[in-house]
Amino acid sequence: MRKNWIAVDDVNAKPYKETVALFREYINPGLVDLLDMGEYTSIQPQSALGATIIDGNGRKILDFVSSYGALNLGHNHPKVKAAILDILVKNRVDLSKELLSPYTACLAHNLSLLTPGSLNRFFFCNSGTEAVEVALKLAARYFKGKRLQFIYAENSLHGKTLGSLSVTGGQRLREYFPLLPGKSVPYGHAASLETLLKNNPQEGEGSVAAVILEPIQGEAGVIVPPAGYLRQVRELCSRYGVLLILDEIQTGLCRTGTFFACEQEDVVPDLLVLAKSLGGGLASIGATIATTEVFETAYDNPHDCLVQTSTFGGRTSSCAAAMAAIEVFDQENLSERARTLGEHLLAGLETIKEKHPDWIRAVRGRGLMIGIEFNEQIIDQAHYLPAKIPGLRRVLKEHLPGMVAAALLKQFGILGTLMLNNRSVLRVYPPLIITAQEIDYFLTSLDDLLSQGPKELVKNRVNHAIGSAGLKFITPWTGSFLKRK
Repeated sequence: MRKNWIAVDDVNAKPYKETVALFREYINPGLVDLLDMGEYTSIQPQSALGATIIDGNGRKILDFVSSYGALNLGHNHPKVKAAILDILVKNRVDLSKELLSPYTACLAHNLSLLTPGSLNRFFFCNSGTEAVEVALKLAARYFKGKRLQFIYAENSLHGKTLGSLSVTGGQRLREYFPLLPGKSVPYGHAASLETLLKNNPQEGEGSVAAVILEPIQGEAGVIVPPAGYLRQVRELCSRYGVLLILDEIQTGLCRTGTFFACEQEDVVPDLLVLAKSLGGGLASIGATIATTEVFETAYDNPHDCLVQTSTFGGRTSSCAAAMAAIEVFDQENLSERARTLGEHLLAGLETIKEKHPDWIRAVRGRGLMIGIEFNEQIIDQAHYLPAKIPGLRRVLKEHLPGMVAAALLKQFGILGTLMLNNRSVLRVYPPLIITAQEIDYFLTSLDDLLSQGPKELVKNRVNHAIGSAGLKFITPWTGSFLKRK
């Protein structure tokens, strides 16, 4: 054994501060600084089950993030865990690309019974961004490389690899990278899309292969489009001969009250992408789902069948986990559960909004995919800035939901976070197995926190940052923030 080597059996016995230090040294020091601002680095995760995480002190933490929608079934769902253990304990072939896994084939079959319309060809991969990449490549091959562009929505998020980043509308993420050609349109505005499609050439520069959209924009702040928007987009794509890709990575698998969000408008895309909760929270698996026409136009023969592959995509253990997960979604009718509990949660949040109008600008969402948009001007009422740091007030305004999330964690044991493309919105994504009582606890806790007033929130957050390490955690934020502005 090499000197200073850490054995896997010794990991949980080490003080958690050593984990934080190793993360800072070897992985991402900026992330550690960001998490420390909210005191997340003081929470040592020990175990988790359902909607609850247990820390090193035995404290229960209620998860209202669901790992950005990857834990629709909560942590360590017993049926999903049993499916994976069965593969491992019985020494089944988990990974062999030369041999066909029956679990992969059966997962595709079962999913085909749930997907809308004629979406019945599957490519299994490892993540959402990879699933989007596959969809973009399928669309390009469908048109034999003659269509060179994609249309995407402003403030969208489809992933961070280069292809999916090319159709992501969050400008902060796109800087400095060579991207595919594309055009953005305002989300929810079908007329803008039609303007672009009217003069779409059949091939060459400026020609469009596909439109890619989220049925509800997640990282933009849970933006629900006007009723009928998806149907309008479907009609426009059909009329002008371009493919429609729907990204159901966050909205799918019962999150919004139906198995797929597009079902609520009876829309069938040409390509649909899934990931996150497809693995039941225990396996990394994504899927690109296509119609037979689209798939076979691209990969219909032995010569082309290996153009798109993934070493770990479709491995037996991941597909077994996904089979168990979709069985739980279907048999336990989690779509209806998400719809009912979501209505209860939204109603409670609207009541809190009416009680605290200076705090909350808007509450929106569908099912258990909800965003709370805060009014950053509340910071002006705090009258508490302990240090004269240029730009501090502006940073506090931009990260108000982050401060609310940090206070919910510290005071009430509720895990929350903000949105990637809209820093004014607090993400409210509890697991679909959450109880009404746990939702009520969240509502009561948020109400209590806002009742304390903005001064206490700002005081606690800024004092923690200064007390932890001087101005170490504030000045990088203000400096980069002012530079961006």
